[in-house]
Amino acid sequence: MALGPLENALDRFRREAQLEPDQSLRLRAATLLYHDHHDAAHDIVQDLQDTEAAMIHAILHRREPDYWNAKYWFRRFDAHPVYRSLGRRLPSLAGSPAEAEMTRRLTLPGPFDPFAFVDLCESHEKCPAHDAGVMWLRRVQHAEFEELAAHLLA
Repeated sequence: MALGPLENALDRFRREAQLEPDQSLRLRAATLLYHDHHDAAHDIVQDLQDTEAAMIHAILHRREPDYWNAKYWFRRFDAHPVYRSLGRRLPSLAGSPAEAEMTRRLTLPGPFDPFAFVDLCESHEKCPAHDAGVMWLRRVQHAEFEELAAHLLA
């Protein structure tokens, strides 16, 4: 979605949902990032010091891709509720033995491991978009955004 219409939709949602300003700001950053508006999302989170902003910042750098920087931002916070819920959800996304193996790598010893996810994304960086592993990693990333949005709206 283009930036202008997306910003308008976010403003409408914020008003209708009566979101708190901090909550709205982080949800805006996550939504902008989801829709590939990296610079706009980065402008929001770069000066914020909380866990959710650090998580969005980390995801942003993973998607650029700037894997080292993503890991730097993931190190700025401990286990997050988003990654506990994603760890429980991830097995339901695995439909093949290869996906089950990647799930195992991402969820040992239980919660989702964002560092292992960065490594898997990096290992698939040169694969074509239609590669089964790439497609599964995109489904995981989508689930990550869903869990993050649910957390921010809670």
